[in-house]
Amino acid sequence: MKSTVNKQKFRVSIVVLNYLNYKDTIECVDSALNQNYLIQKIIIVDNGSDNQSVEEIKKYYINNKKIKFICLTKNLGFAKGNNIGIQYAREREGADFVLVVNNDTKFVDVNYVRILIENYDPKTGVIGSAIQLLDGSIQNEHKGWFDLRQCLLYYLNLFSAKRGSSFDFQIGKRNGPKILQGSSLLFTPSFFQYYKGFYPRTFLYHEEEILYLMCVYKKLRQKYVSSTAILHKEDRSSRLSYNNDMHVKTL
Repeated sequence: MKSTVNKQKFRVSIVVLNYLNYKDTIECVDSALNQNYLIQKIIIVDNGSDNQSVEEIKKYYINNKKIKFICLTKNLGFAKGNNIGIQYAREREGADFVLVVNNDTKFVDVNYVRILIENYDPKTGVIGSAIQLLDGSIQNEHKGWFDLRQCLLYYLNLFSAKRGSSFDFQIGKRNGPKILQGSSLLFTPSFFQYYKGFYPRTFLYHEEEILYLMCVYKKLRQKYVSSTAILHKEDRSSRLSYNNDMHVKTL
């Protein structure tokens, strides 16, 4: 059952994390500006880029009051970088909802934000959508990975690759519950009753699984909305930013 609250009165901000890939960031933000739901602020967080990202983004949006640009002095990773944007949205803009999107996404539905908001109810912590790929297909829903043995083997493989060893343990398919994909996540007022954002001690991987468990712990559901989609350019930013490096840092 949908909430009876007038959802047009909700304050919504969008957070976009940039690291090196400023061209995709600008394309993403430009597409977000076309949404027909009132967006209080679009917050771009630069995660310590050492190229011309800061200069290019500042120059492009210098006269746009809808844009807040936050520059970090070093790369804090996906979770902490986005959390800084979420904190600004909540504390400075009074956002009820915060939509976190990858910078290599593009809003292809002008009603995207409105549709996600309309699917909110007080028992829902995070809302996601269909993910459209560059070939026009819809990405398969993501399954969680909570098997202890598989997780251990996965991290042994990562450690091995980082150290130049030859471990290559075979890992089975993910067979856990369906969880929302991290390329577009709408954090709701119900989520913010308990949490301030992502679990902060990851760097790049497994934020989605942890977010699912955070919701389960507080008896909140994750809701997948199939009636709208956001375009995802399939890890273009990840390939540019991390060169497909398999390492995972825990801080």
